[in-house]
Amino acid sequence: SAVGPPASLLWELFLWGELELGLHSRRIFHTVVSEPGPGLPWYSRVAYVDDQIIFDYTSKTQRVEPRQVWMAQNEGPEFWDFQNFWARRWQAWFNASLNTLRELYNRSEGFHIIQMITGCDLREDTTTWGFYQDSYDGRDFLTFDKETMTWVAADIGAQITKRRWDAEVFDNQWWKHYLEEECVSWLRSSLEYGKETLQRKGKMGDKPHPEGHYKLHLHLLISLSNLISLAIFINANKKKLCKSV
Repeated sequence: SAVGPPASLLWELFLWGELELGLHSRRIFHTVVSEPGPGLPWYSRVAYVDDQIIFDYTSKTQRVEPRQVWMAQNEGPEFWDFQNFWARRWQAWFNASLNTLRELYNRSEGFHIIQMITGCDLREDTTTWGFYQDSYDGRDFLTFDKETMTWVAADIGAQITKRRWDAEVFDNQWWKHYLEEECVSWLRSSLEYGKETLQRKGKMGDKPHPEGHYKLHLHLLISLSNLISLAIFINANKKKLCKSV
């Protein structure tokens, strides 16, 4: 995979937590960092179905690459062109967003990270669930309420962005459509393509509410990300740190 070990490890920890719910899921993970390091590109976009990476994109490769044979065999050039187009748009958008957030929180120096997760779940009873959540420097920033088509701010700083995004009615309608329909449609297609490898194992018991379970794993994801990023930073700056002591 084009995603280095640190990022891949984080995604897998999150996804294995989700598997406990007995759901089929599709996830898109975006990560942007102010100081990239070994195995941690400044921008990455990774798509999962259940516990499997189906494709990824990084600022290093500058292209979307399929990570499952069944994805490469079943999706044609139009699909990959579409994914490349959006990956590059997201990359540009996140570059601008990182600068905006550093100014918003008055933290221009040091290591900063934005993480965004969107996705949908298909339950055994055929009901679905979709979500959008992002964070800045390990703290919740904004979540999308698809019922009201408005944004929920986690702190005072996020309120500024919330007011601006709430006014983008067309964009919010698109997000609702994506989470409730487009994402689920892609998930169903992927499950059909990869049905031989996407079979559930074990018995499923009672399912906790997905939002609470998701939040727990999101915070685990963010905390581990910061620890790994710190380790990368220290390793890359050993000489400078030793001289300053």
